[in-house]
Order: sequence, then structure tokens, then C-alpha cells
Amino acid sequence: MTEPERQVAVDSGEAKTPERAPGHRELKPPEWFEERLGIWVQRMGLNAWTIRTSYKPKLRGAEGYAEVSPTFLEAELQFRQDVLVERGDVVLVHELTHILTDEWARAVEQVIHDMVPRRLQREARTSIRPHEESVVEAIAHALVRTAEQATSTAAPKS
Repeated sequence: MTEPERQVAVDSGEAKTPERAPGHRELKPPEWFEERLGIWVQRMGLNAWTIRTSYKPKLRGAEGYAEVSPTFLEAELQFRQDVLVERGDVVLVHELTHILTDEWARAVEQVIHDMVPRRLQREARTSIRPHEESVVEAIAHALVRTAEQATSTAAPKS
């Protein structure tokens, strides 16, 4: 396409905007996280919790990180600001799910401590950790899918 043709296409609105590549990462502003997080905190029944958030351009090897103190109903969550566009809510819900499953994780840790011989405890923890993460991820995906279905059925049909 020559420059005059390109200008005509732009002026007439025929020029296509470049499509984003699959898995495109977009830097989300903290306000985006706060808005979405508020919605999910309410949906998941975590209103009694004090949740502190921070946002980093990059976290090593993760899109989010949760540190939970169930005794005080407090959690510190960190999020990468360049979360995958299609995973945004899943990342938020994943970290909030850690709050819900923390008691379970502590119980598993206690079982390992009490039942597994000391020389094998590190190996047992290393073995169980990926399973805990996959359970949390499955719960997060299920919650997001359920919310999406509820939203799509509640939307008025034209």
C-alpha cells in the first residue's frame, strides 16, 4: 500500500488497528487491581480480612504472591502489574484463594511434621507443594467461570 492509499484508508476508517498477540501482557494500573480485588473480596466472603496489596512490574517467577496471617485475619498480596490480559481475574482469585485454603495447607504441614519421618519431611513438603498450587488454581478458575456464567445469564437480552 502506498502512502497516499494508506492515508485514504486511515481517513476513511478502513485502516485496521494491529491485533494483540495471544498472551499479550499489558501493564495494569493499581486502580484496576483495587477495583477487581474489591469485587472478588466481596464475592468470596473475605470482607472481614485486612488485605494489603502491592504491585510490582515483575515478581520472580509468579504473577502473584500471598502471605497469610489467619490468626489476625490479615493477608499481604503482591501482584505483577503485567498480568496476562485473559488471566487477570484468575490471578486475583488465585491469591485470594490462598487465604481460604491456608488452614488446609497448615493442616497438611502438621500431618507431614507428625507422620513423616524427619529425614523425609523436606521431600514430602517438596512433593506436596505443586499439588496445593494446582488445587488453588483449579478453585480460582472455577470461581471465575462461575462468576462469568452468572454475569452472562444476568445480563439483559436485547
